[in-house]
Amino acid sequence: MNDIQKLHRVIDSLEEQSTQVAEFNGLLSAVNDARTEIEAAKSTLASLAYEQAELVTKNSNKFEEFDGRLTSLNDLLGQIKDEQLKLRREVAALKFVTPDQFQQGCTAIDSRIAKQLAELKSKLEAAVESQQRSISGLRTIVVLGILVLAGGVGFLAMNMVL
Repeated sequence: MNDIQKLHRVIDSLEEQSTQVAEFNGLLSAVNDARTEIEAAKSTLASLAYEQAELVTKNSNKFEEFDGRLTSLNDLLGQIKDEQLKLRREVAALKFVTPDQFQQGCTAIDSRIAKQLAELKSKLEAAVESQQRSISGLRTIVVLGILVLAGGVGFLAMNMVL
């Protein structure tokens, strides 16, 4: 009877070890699945990082372009100031003319200034509108890039917790 009890104990022990091996295999399979998901997430994040770098480069180029446009506008404003100084000198020289000539000169100068200011105003409004559209587009691109990056980080964090 002693041998039969020993045999039952050995069988029970083997069944318990078999259960433990099955549990370990399940755990090992889950770990391998998690590793595969982590590798996939790594490649996704690498792709997102590359896209983000491209967006940053594009944004940098756009900002440099805007800097050039602002410099151009600044030069135009300088030219207008120079023209205004020239016109003021001409007006100052008109004090030795007849009142009718003075009035005609003032009218011509006023119309010329008004015309130049109207042209400048339309150019500035067009430039400002263009820059506002471009800046709005850039902001949208940056926000979308940040959201995609945050989503990827959240996805990784969620997968690592699981």
